[in-house]
Amino acid sequence: MEPVDFEDVVSRLLTAMGFEMVEVTRYSGDGGIDVRGVLVIGDVVRMKMAVQAKRWKYHVQAPAVQQMRGSLGAHEQGLIITTSDFSKGAKNEAIQTDKTPIALMNGEQLVTLLMEYSIGVKSTPQVLFDLEDGSLCSQ
Repeated sequence: MEPVDFEDVVSRLLTAMGFEMVEVTRYSGDGGIDVRGVLVIGDVVRMKMAVQAKRWKYHVQAPAVQQMRGSLGAHEQGLIITTSDFSKGAKNEAIQTDKTPIALMNGEQLVTLLMEYSIGVKSTPQVLFDLEDGSLCSQ
């Protein structure tokens, strides 16, 4: 999957999760922000979110979290979504008490949500057979 396709999948997921005004930024000099949207909670709270979509094989490290924080606009919260996972340093960096927190979604969480919202996945029913009691025994 190409990075732009992954960004599209992320934008579809965010929309399904209730984000509004979701927009893929497409290399617009945005400091690495891939998707922007507004998270709406109970039609009361509206939070501007900047999202980085990282289709990575290896763990996301702390510098990526720092870069994300530095790319945030005024009154924006950050979210990094990856197909892999986050290093301990990245997790610690994301929750620094004196800095804007950055939400993290790892590959396992991503797959769970993609399945929950049926995005990019399909369900294939399976036929299972059970032996009837005594059906194979000689009489």
